[in-house]
Amino acid sequence: MGGSAPQSRGELERYIRIVGTHNTVNKVFHIVAFECMFTNKTFTLEKGLIVPTENVATIADCASVIEGVSRSRNALLNGDTKNYDWDSGYTCHQLGSGAIVVQLAQPYMIGSIRLLLWDCDDRSYSYYIEVSTNQQQWTMVADRTKISCKSWQTITFDKQPASFIRIVGTHNTANEVFHCVHFECPAQNSTHKDESSKEVATTEVGTVGQQLVSRPVRAASTGSLLSPPGSTSRSHAHQP
Repeated sequence: MGGSAPQSRGELERYIRIVGTHNTVNKVFHIVAFECMFTNKTFTLEKGLIVPTENVATIADCASVIEGVSRSRNALLNGDTKNYDWDSGYTCHQLGSGAIVVQLAQPYMIGSIRLLLWDCDDRSYSYYIEVSTNQQQWTMVADRTKISCKSWQTITFDKQPASFIRIVGTHNTANEVFHCVHFECPAQNSTHKDESSKEVATTEVGTVGQQLVSRPVRAASTGSLLSPPGSTSRSHAHQP
């Protein structure tokens, strides 16, 4: 029978074999630490991967931001959706160069994403989102390159295996930088009244074609994104 099913409690395990299959630098597989733990909690599996119901893009779940510029590391994943302004509380990248990339602790089957775009003024953004398990082949799950997007964004799509999520901004009505305050997957229900009111007008739910693409994105240097607030210059646009 196809589809997903709850994971049953496993039998006692005595041996665990770890086999490296790829290294982007050389032909050796390296392990620094190893832990084995047990839980009574059951999980839903699909194609051998956990289908999470709670947000797994958190620091506590060992997710991290591996590409993108921020004054505070992993500000995108710290869960703070209140304390952000012109100077801090967001992660960004230069339009046309680089991206914001989140790496999860392991591959999951993901079917939804929720993010908060910087919204301290009336600007709007456009962007697209891709997922990957190897950073080589990417599947686009959201295409909002022709839509003016503000504040809270919720995207749902056919479940995809993902350990990397790439957010690429394509337009900003105020300057040439894409700014994101918060990221979560899978999408969680709104917990604050002001979030819900903002999200009504901006959420569009849909499925984007599962097209495998290999699209390298050039990274921008951190120094080139530091600037005074409100600047529209390409070389001075870190702050919104």
